[in-house]
Amino acid sequence: MTKICGGEVVGHHGPPHRTISSFILRDRGSVLLETAIAIPMLFGVAMSLVWALGVATTALSLGDVARESARAIARGESLEVIARKTNEQAPKAQVNINQGADSVLVELTQHVALPLPMLDGLGLTVHRSAVVAREEFSW
Repeated sequence: MTKICGGEVVGHHGPPHRTISSFILRDRGSVLLETAIAIPMLFGVAMSLVWALGVATTALSLGDVARESARAIARGESLEVIARKTNEQAPKAQVNINQGADSVLVELTQHVALPLPMLDGLGLTVHRSAVVAREEFSW
């Protein structure tokens, strides 16, 4: 004769067996603990992906702005106008323009911080530059 008493099978030969309801009650606490650990981890992974996307977007846009600015200066456009346009297109970037006799170098540098206020000082500095040969016009 087999009888269930307190979640265990009694009167059965061999090791005691547990019923499904006893497993569910015992595992409920571990599921809660695993969830409490997993949610902050998933949040951290998501924020890391958002930050990495921000770094990549910043790097691409700074590269485009540096190339456009260097080409415009190499064509002979006003340095003040190009510096103002560069600051409008990349307002958080530091701009450095070096002109040589035969080339123009535009360097842009911008710090991309982590998107968490408690880690505000941490991040990466993105540096992009473009060198363009001066264009000679003979009219």
